[in-house]
Parts: sequence; C-alpha cells; structure tokens
Amino acid sequence: MCAMKEVRVISDDQNSNECLKQLNQEIALLSELSHPNIVQYYGSKLGVDNLSVYLEFVSGGSIHKLLSEYGSFSEPLIQNYTKQILSGLAYLHGRKTMHRDIKDDNLFLMLSLEGSAYWMAPEVIENTSGYSLAVDIWSLGCTILEMATSKPPWSQYEGVAAIFKIAQSKNYPEIPSHLSEDAQSFVKLCLLRDPSIRRPASKLLHHTFIEN
Repeated sequence: MCAMKEVRVISDDQNSNECLKQLNQEIALLSELSHPNIVQYYGSKLGVDNLSVYLEFVSGGSIHKLLSEYGSFSEPLIQNYTKQILSGLAYLHGRKTMHRDIKDDNLFLMLSLEGSAYWMAPEVIENTSGYSLAVDIWSLGCTILEMATSKPPWSQYEGVAAIFKIAQSKNYPEIPSHLSEDAQSFVKLCLLRDPSIRRPASKLLHHTFIEN
C-alpha cells in the first residue's frame, strides 16, 4: 500500500512548467533519502496532464489532526515525537539538506512516528543574508510549543502583526509553565534568535530532554 500525490501539469503554462521543474528536483532528492523517520519515496510517473508521485503510506495522520481532535499532548509524548523528528532532521542536515517546512501539518505519525508565519524563523522574515539549516531548529521549537498547548506560538497575533512580533521581539514566545525545566530549556535553545548559535540537530539529540 502506498500514498499517491497528483499534480496537474499544463504543458503550455510557464508557471506549471516551473512548478514541474521544482517537483522534479525534489523527487531527485527524495529518491536519495532513506531513514525510518522520513516518508519513503517509491517512484513517480508523468502522464499527459498530471504527475503522480508514489510515497510511503502513513496511517496515523498528522500531528495537526491529533491536536485538533484530542488537544495538547503530554510531555512524554512530546518528548517521544521530538526525538524522532530530530533524528530525521539530523539525517537531513548531515546531507546538507534543509527541510524548510517543519510544522504540525507536515509531521505524520505511524504506529511508531515517522507555511505558516508562526513557524518562520526571524532570519527568514528579515531575509537579510539568506538562511541556513538552523531555520529547521527554530521551526521545531515552535512545533513543540504547539504540541504542548494545541496552539502555535504567537497565536494571539494575526497576519502582519505575528510576522512583526517574530521578527522584532527579543523575547521568547510564552512557554507553558507545566513543561519541565528540561523541556523549557530545550525549547529556548531551539528559539535562540541568532541562528549561528542554535545547536544543530545532531547535538540536540543529546539534550537531557531527549535522552531522559
């Protein structure tokens, strides 16, 4: 059993052709990846007016779906999911590959775990000198906060106000007091505003929040 994504292709449309080009680049990358916490790519087929992409079927749904149905997660569950997300990120980053879109909609669950402005790192919003693998670490911190509260950080702000707050505020978003000191420490390391001092995924795997 597999999952299939279909993308419509319009041969004489420039935007469609550019989209197809980007998809083919992503497919070339996906075909080289193999990790328990990254959805496996099986193959693709280009038809007359559509591109079909075949992927590993993930039966558990997304973290977003579970949060919507059941509310915030317990800390042991957050810890478990975070460890597995980090493991996949460490693998990607070891290949100098950026995910760029870590958020609850894009994190799917199996029996064992396999852009919104709210997940954007400040350097992405400011776009002053490009950005690095550290943007994924920022997004992971935001996702942990959403797992703990069932709401994204800075959710009290909307649209431009949220973007401005993320870009300009020097404070952390509100971190739930019910999280342990280890969990709060981990989130703060992910949400350091200077990307050059955020720890890489491989080192965060050894944080006490993950190892305990």
